[in-house]
Amino acid sequence: MCKGRWLGTALALVLASPLFVFPLSWLPRSWAHFRYDVTVPLPEIVLAASLILGGGTLLRKAIRRDRTTNFPGVLFVANRAIMPVAAVFVSAVVSTRFSEHSYLGIGLLPRLFGSGVIFLFAASLSRKWAFSSRQLWIPVAFLVAMNGLVRLKFEPEFLSTFGNWDFLGAYLAASLVVGSFAGGVLSFVGNGVSIVAMLFCRSRGAWLALGAVALLWFVFFGGKILRRWQARAITVVLAPIIASLLAWPYIRKQWQLDVRPVIWKATIAMIIDRPVLGHGLGTYVAVYPRYRLPQYFLRPKSTNVTDHAHDELLEIAAEQGLVGFLATLWLWATAVWCGVSAVRQSSGLERRAVLGLLGAALVFMLHGLVDVDLRYLPNQSLLWLLMGLLVGRTATPPGGTYGSSVSRTAQWMLVAVCLALGCWIVVSAIIRPMEADWLDRKARLAREQGEMSATAEYAFRALSLEPFRLSTRYLLAGVLARSPNPSTRQLAIDQCLHIEEFAPDYADVTYNLGELYMAANQVTNAIPYLRRAVEINPYRADRHLALAVALRSTGRNEEAITQLDLAEKLQPGNEAIRAIRRDIQGNP
Repeated sequence: MCKGRWLGTALALVLASPLFVFPLSWLPRSWAHFRYDVTVPLPEIVLAASLILGGGTLLRKAIRRDRTTNFPGVLFVANRAIMPVAAVFVSAVVSTRFSEHSYLGIGLLPRLFGSGVIFLFAASLSRKWAFSSRQLWIPVAFLVAMNGLVRLKFEPEFLSTFGNWDFLGAYLAASLVVGSFAGGVLSFVGNGVSIVAMLFCRSRGAWLALGAVALLWFVFFGGKILRRWQARAITVVLAPIIASLLAWPYIRKQWQLDVRPVIWKATIAMIIDRPVLGHGLGTYVAVYPRYRLPQYFLRPKSTNVTDHAHDELLEIAAEQGLVGFLATLWLWATAVWCGVSAVRQSSGLERRAVLGLLGAALVFMLHGLVDVDLRYLPNQSLLWLLMGLLVGRTATPPGGTYGSSVSRTAQWMLVAVCLALGCWIVVSAIIRPMEADWLDRKARLAREQGEMSATAEYAFRALSLEPFRLSTRYLLAGVLARSPNPSTRQLAIDQCLHIEEFAPDYADVTYNLGELYMAANQVTNAIPYLRRAVEINPYRADRHLALAVALRSTGRNEEAITQLDLAEKLQPGNEAIRAIRRDIQGNP
């Protein structure tokens, strides 16, 4: 009973996680800037609590000299999913082991394993959880949608408690599916609010995923509307074709303007370079700049940091190779197949509940083809929960428990391992990241208020807890670079060099290094970085101008003139360019 209560509590927290994963998101923006910089790491909490509680149970048995370790039969309900889940975990660990930036992946492994624990718990629960889950899901989604709608008058972006409108849109679309199959007044009202909220999200991917799920439902379960499945299949094939033809001007425009096509092309190049094991878990932000196409910066929504591929499967293939890509597809296909089987085996209200869960999981998966919300909370945990519930629905576990005799030495070893791992995760994957999040937020607030010394202090403290926080180190380097003190500027150079070591060409760090070396009169050191900055983004006149000045300082006037010509094409009439050109021509 106690074990079942713990499982239910853990999964109830996952369902409610959209409300508290970003705890400061409930505060007004005017009260709490950077509200989405502090995160509650729920999968890690579930993993640590499970290890500590499991260790405590084994400890009681060891003290009582009970050498039998019992496993409830319900823990075996996920048998058919054990292999794909194991393949996902193995691919993540192996890709991290053989990565050039393994330190970036190690910190993500507890979250992945925590998601696996959520999956196992969900698969181990009784069938009534299909009803219990939607009873909690619907009011949570209603609160999330209302949170965003109430803020519309005061805030420019529709973010609610998520911090990203695309991720929020996917969650609301999944909630619409759950509510549509639930029935009742609350579901009807909740769906109405969710639809209005989705209109303000501006998430095209969420609408596409919702439409695709509706079409799939029509093909497989729309017999009451159109009896012959062949007719339904033809209708579904024709509907997207007709819609694409009607929307072709818009699609073509978005393909030419959106950053996604350029990012996808570069990501495919990443995959081709290391196709089997990938570049390593969590390394996309560090490796992608080497493959980023210069024309990316011609797109209106381009930024100086690209930390995700806008496609879950492409990013998995880039980080974990084709092994991780196929393992993920295997797991998704297993969950969907189990969901379809459960629908066919059930009827009435139970069938409607399973259809809602299956549709919500499909929304997340399909939305993942145009974004990466499945590697961020809370949608990441929700998908693993849904997959576990779908897999558990089709299992027929034997009742009772299974016991095995374990020596006292082995019992004490298991106790030590469980408690040590649990405590290590609490410190390294929960307390330290949350404290670093808070210090990073304080650093950004201090910078906003012009308190540069306080900004540096908080950033240093955050990095002492998590030294591989690239955004925090970049913030620190920028603050140190503003100091007139030469020794402090040297510290800024050191921080930038650290960033280049961890993640080459991260943000504008390459150009920043060139500028810092120029300010320190180290022109020879500056030129390689300025050249690289021009290669990264040849569409910025200031990059060409900075390189021209550096080349002029070393007497390479012809090369400098070439850079000035390129800069003037980008910014005709720029007086600074003309002044340097006159200086070179007057002093050959």
